[in-house]
Amino acid sequence: MKTRKIKLPQLSFLSKYLEGDNEDFLESISSHVGHLVFEFNLLEERLTSFLCQLFIDDYDAIGLIVTKNMGFAEKVDLLDRFAQHKQSSLEKLINGHSKLIEDLKESGRLRNMVVHAEWNTVDLEGFAHTKLRIKSGELTQEFTQLNEDALIEIRNLIIETHNAFDDYEEDYFKI
Repeated sequence: MKTRKIKLPQLSFLSKYLEGDNEDFLESISSHVGHLVFEFNLLEERLTSFLCQLFIDDYDAIGLIVTKNMGFAEKVDLLDRFAQHKQSSLEKLINGHSKLIEDLKESGRLRNMVVHAEWNTVDLEGFAHTKLRIKSGELTQEFTQLNEDALIEIRNLIIETHNAFDDYEEDYFKI
């Protein structure tokens, strides 16, 4: 994905696209955003379900009580801690653990970027304001190109990460 960084002008709206002629673009990508959110929800449900198995294999209630108010990143961290403990205790590695954790974190980051982008100021190339960075007292606005190709790429990562759970689950319980 392409990004643009622009030093914050005196008034932040001056660097945003406010022409109002982006309706066709928004219409063309809205279904991709919806599908991306749907696929992410499936991924989070799979993660929650797997965590529930780690508490008691045939009773989800305890796992659901623990994970109820956790955000996605907290659930990923919990999975990582469970796996790190298991690997350390058994002195064996779970195949694909690092990659799965990395992909889960990236899926969450990208999903948040898409969901929280300032879609009302997206330009005709698909650049939407996604982040305000503050470094050494300087404020920089970050715009990310979230066009159809970028959204499909993000969605594919989420789907691939969801599918990776099959092998991961098998490897997790095998060691």
